[in-house]
Amino acid sequence: MINTVLIPADFTIEMEDLLGCVGELKNAGLKKVILLHVVDIHKTQGLAPMFERNAKERIENYANIARELELETEALVMVGDVRRTIAEIADRKNADAIIMGATTKGFIQGKLLGRTTEFIARSSKKILLVEKYDTLKEGKEVYEKACRTKFSRILVPLDFSKESMEAIEQLREFEGIVKEIVFMHVIDDIKNMDLLDEQRKEAKEKLRRIKEQFADIESQVFIIEGVPSDEIVKFASIEDITLIMLTTRGKGILIDLLLGSTAESVLRKTKKPVLLIPVNKETEGEEYA
Repeated sequence: MINTVLIPADFTIEMEDLLGCVGELKNAGLKKVILLHVVDIHKTQGLAPMFERNAKERIENYANIARELELETEALVMVGDVRRTIAEIADRKNADAIIMGATTKGFIQGKLLGRTTEFIARSSKKILLVEKYDTLKEGKEVYEKACRTKFSRILVPLDFSKESMEAIEQLREFEGIVKEIVFMHVIDDIKNMDLLDEQRKEAKEKLRRIKEQFADIESQVFIIEGVPSDEIVKFASIEDITLIMLTTRGKGILIDLLLGSTAESVLRKTKKPVLLIPVNKETEGEEYA
């Protein structure tokens, strides 16, 4: 259950939009918002106290927006290394999730994530919701409308490893607000074309059993062949998906990497919001039957 979220506040124009996206989570049990602005000690040097004073005034404006949603709100301003401080405060405050934003201009060109967002995705063991800016070109009003419908059509890619199945457990927490679920499996290990039909049949049966667990929610299953990250990104765009939910790792990923190659590639390339679910170490290496 996501009761508490940490939102790093960077005082950009998009920050108010990011706060507007929190409202949906309230219907899923969200009770508290922690706003955190980190004064970058590496850039401000001797001017840090002045930046800290100014930030305390500005962050209260954001806090008032969260309070209007009738959420318990805590506003913090700290001096330190931005990326590490965000991760440390999320742990110290027992946040269930971190919500961050990323612009889509770089994603369209296949470039790297913002350094801070990428660091958190790679290092934090918290649920991470990455919202995307500039995906809708009609302006702020349309973007806010999209935020309010984030849980309309969720794409849940599964490779049937126990790691990927943790997304299903998190999905149960959102049953009250999810309108439609699209379960997807990408066959990427076709060693014998004669066995492809058998692989598809087996995957279809597994997805059918998973779908039955969400009988009260409209859902669909899709089985596709190709490179998982590419197919996920393409499918999400074509099928008007409103949120991609996947775990940080799936099968075949080294256990010392918090962010698997598929999750990282999807996060970089897609223009859709992404919800990353951290993997419980106890499930590593097992496979869903």
